[in-house]
Amino acid sequence: MMTPSQEPLRRPDGLKVTFRKVSFPFESTGFDRHWHSRSPFISHFWSALSQAFGPGEKFFIDSVRALRSEIKDEALLEEMEQFVRQEAHHTIQHRKFNRMVAALGYDTAKLEARYAAPLDAVREKMDPMDMLRVTMALEHFTSGFAHQFFANPAIGAGADPNVVALWAWHAAEEAEHKATAFDVYERLGGGYAMRAATLPVAWGLILAITLRNTFQMLREDGSFSLPDVLRGMAYLFGRKGLVTGLLPTFLDYFRRDFHPWEEDDSASIARWEAENSAYVVERDGERVAPARTTPPPAPVASDALELELPAVSAA
Repeated sequence: MMTPSQEPLRRPDGLKVTFRKVSFPFESTGFDRHWHSRSPFISHFWSALSQAFGPGEKFFIDSVRALRSEIKDEALLEEMEQFVRQEAHHTIQHRKFNRMVAALGYDTAKLEARYAAPLDAVREKMDPMDMLRVTMALEHFTSGFAHQFFANPAIGAGADPNVVALWAWHAAEEAEHKATAFDVYERLGGGYAMRAATLPVAWGLILAITLRNTFQMLREDGSFSLPDVLRGMAYLFGRKGLVTGLLPTFLDYFRRDFHPWEEDDSASIARWEAENSAYVVERDGERVAPARTTPPPAPVASDALELELPAVSAA
């Protein structure tokens, strides 16, 4: 019988974590401060979450690199390298978006600092395996968001297509490398109890910080309105809401035999690649295409979901 360190990686046939250099037109077109559904709350929720990726992706990269010398599986080592390259490029692209958000008058430095503070505390007090557990928990969060993004098109409905293209690419790659940190942890004999205990703390913190930052942005541009906030809360926590849809993913993590690829997102990744490949200017070191100048249209929400989100005037 194989020991855990000898087992082959559990991946869908044909899936390979692959670095892609991308370019999106939002840099030249710009975007409205309320770029998603003309809703200040929904737009600011996503813009606030984007501020997490600078400190977050660096933390993920550092936690995986710190344990590289302990891994002997060549396939996993190659995937770790691609993971690092993907995460670094996520930071680059979101920093472009974040700078444009800052130019609209928001204190993005303060927003980002709120995400950085707990991660810095983990660095100071915990060892590499502790850091890896936090990374696993937050990667489970982002891959859950990715699954929801593709499974429920209403999540991106009404968004500026030039901006939603950024999030769709990020979602595809988060789904693609969702098991990398998890498998490093398993290969190194990480225990179940601490893995499970880390998840609610990590998820609670990122959601709490993102909501706090969302309300800060609403205050900064004077756009707070109760109908819009209620609409945003329905978008997140309603029957078909984004966060509500994460509950099965959240609970699955507490099973001892859980593995991220039980939820097979490979078809969504392949579909994204087929529909958005013109955004990719380089793939795994090879230049492949010019950047797309006209993005595909944003998805349209279903009538059922539209009924669950109260309308908000453009004003």
